Amino acid sequence: MSALAVLLAAVGMADLVRRWKVVTGLVVTVAGLLLLGGEWHTVWLSLVFAVVVVVWVDAASHDSSAGVILLSVASLALVVVSGVLDLGEAPLQDWYDDLPIPRLQGVPLDRAALGVGVVLFLATAANVVVRRVLLSTGPRVLAQGDELRGGRVLGPLERWFVLACALSGNLAAIAVVVAAKGILRFPEISRDRTDGLRAEYVLVGSFVSWALALVFVPLF
Repeated sequence: MSALAVLLAAVGMADLVRRWKVVTGLVVTVAGLLLLGGEWHTVWLSLVFAVVVVVWVDAASHDSSAGVILLSVASLALVVVSGVLDLGEAPLQDWYDDLPIPRLQGVPLDRAALGVGVVLFLATAANVVVRRVLLSTGPRVLAQGDELRGGRVLGPLERWFVLACALSGNLAAIAVVVAAKGILRFPEISRDRTDGLRAEYVLVGSFVSWALALVFVPLF
């Protein structure tokens, strides 16, 4: 899963920075592959990841679905070939083994790296996916985000919390998040007009956001 970790981290970091997005993504790609064991026989991965990063950044700036589609296909392909894709011995392995963190004992480096990549992706890059889904429901629904801006800040926090709860097996806490979100948004939804656009914006955006966090859980 090291390759997938690098791809998610590259896209996540590219979306986090305000300037030099493509350069940031490419730097993370090269550095990540080298630190996690990439060798000459995996140079092709750098080229593939570079294409994904460039398309993602360009598509995000033009509200295109190309970046989301390409990242989804590339991620699925990496999961499928993860059993035969060998990056070699990771230079980070000795450093990782010496970390004085009991929770990491027994956790392979590639799984820890995947965790970092997922967290970075869920920060703001996941908002791009949510935006694309909302746009597909109609521009009027997406326009509700101009008034309900809190979701852009709460979104990453919710996704991280849902991911942590799912990985720890604390599923009841996820129900608390759902209930809390309903309470938080109820005053705004109650003032909704007859078209119900605010409710649709909150429901669609929330469920897509939570689904993005949960979709990675089976990989750990």
